[in-house]
Amino acid sequence: KNMVLRIKGVALVVVGWAAVATSCNTEAELAADLSNSHDGQGGLPEKQWLNEDGSWKEGWVPAPLHLLPQDAGDESPACLDGSPYGFYFSPSKTGSKRWTVSISGGGWCYSECECYTRSKMALGTSTLWKQEGGCNCMNVNANGTLDEDCNCLYMPYGDGASFSGFREKPWPVVQPETPPWPTTCNSTEIKDKVLYFRGIKNFDATMDFLFENGLKDAEEFVLTGGSAGGLSTFLHTDRIRARLEKEAPAVKRITAAPVVGYFLDHANFAHDAANYTNKMKWIYNMQNLTFGPDGGLKPECQAAFPDDPHYCFMSPHMQQFIETPFFMFNSKYDAWQLGNELQTPWTNATERAAVLQYGVDFMNQFNPVRSESNNGAMITSCICHGCNWPGLMVEGQNSYQHYADWFFGKTAGGNASVHVDTRGPNGDGAITDPRCSKWP
Repeated sequence: KNMVLRIKGVALVVVGWAAVATSCNTEAELAADLSNSHDGQGGLPEKQWLNEDGSWKEGWVPAPLHLLPQDAGDESPACLDGSPYGFYFSPSKTGSKRWTVSISGGGWCYSECECYTRSKMALGTSTLWKQEGGCNCMNVNANGTLDEDCNCLYMPYGDGASFSGFREKPWPVVQPETPPWPTTCNSTEIKDKVLYFRGIKNFDATMDFLFENGLKDAEEFVLTGGSAGGLSTFLHTDRIRARLEKEAPAVKRITAAPVVGYFLDHANFAHDAANYTNKMKWIYNMQNLTFGPDGGLKPECQAAFPDDPHYCFMSPHMQQFIETPFFMFNSKYDAWQLGNELQTPWTNATERAAVLQYGVDFMNQFNPVRSESNNGAMITSCICHGCNWPGLMVEGQNSYQHYADWFFGKTAGGNASVHVDTRGPNGDGAITDPRCSKWP
């Protein structure tokens, strides 16, 4: 079904596969993303606190936007435009010791020009964030429902690099010289403009706040995120786990639940240089992703890929080094990846064959997860990115029921906790969920 969205008076009609935005770096791309049931959350749980008309449910209290102080000089947390980083924190109403940190997604900016454009949008400045928000728990109950009263903190996205970069000094906005993809700026507009790359400082300062506000008493902790926030979850779960093990003596269980964050290292349909892997390499260099205390990447991964350290910014390469148990949710025909990595619709037989091969390639890059005894997964064939996880079934159970079985030890972990829909796109036509893009 086509969708029409209006932003600043402009009507945008979003059709089929094109409903997936390229990278959310323009108002039009962000509008397409919103219309695709994504809203930066990439299939994270529905907004439990809202009624269908957008009003708050009885008993739910909006969380105020909390902006962090910028009192640490060049190490202060900041969005791309230099505005303060912040979040929405909803403490438990019943004194629960269960905690969720939920990280927003919204693509990446692949050049200084794109980051500058993003810095004037809600994905790059806190000046446009709502004053109140909510947070969905990812702590699961044994029956496959999600807890509705954990201590929950929602992290909006403000840095364009999955909370991973850090440069002390402002970075000049310049016309890029070498990227092989369209990325030009208005030379007059960017004159004397700068960007702030503080993603890992935003993450660490947020965790500092939580430890000062009850996290030290946690008994259960889940890190989750959707889309680019799903990549953040893969990247940073061991970072917060290390702190919890030192600073939260009562914690019994630390897990991660990355949602649609398994982005392949894959050629595009044209087999040219404008592919996702090269773009992630550009981010790695531009935002100064590193492996030390000020870096968002894992040193063990750097040792494995000394000639290609940007691989450590990609989940299929770095996940083998994660020590925290995780249960991941993904589509093998992820709609964002088909539109932005494979970079083709499926309007003819050749393109459709490439989509089917992408599903095969996804499973090949995913297969190492099967052999890791601590982990689990739900892999759907629905062509989605903002997926309806409670409604997607494999082996007679929905996604969260499988998640609960893994969490509570009803499945043994590893391959026993990995649930894959082996059918073709949209279950060979059997899945009719409206969030699945039409196939063929």
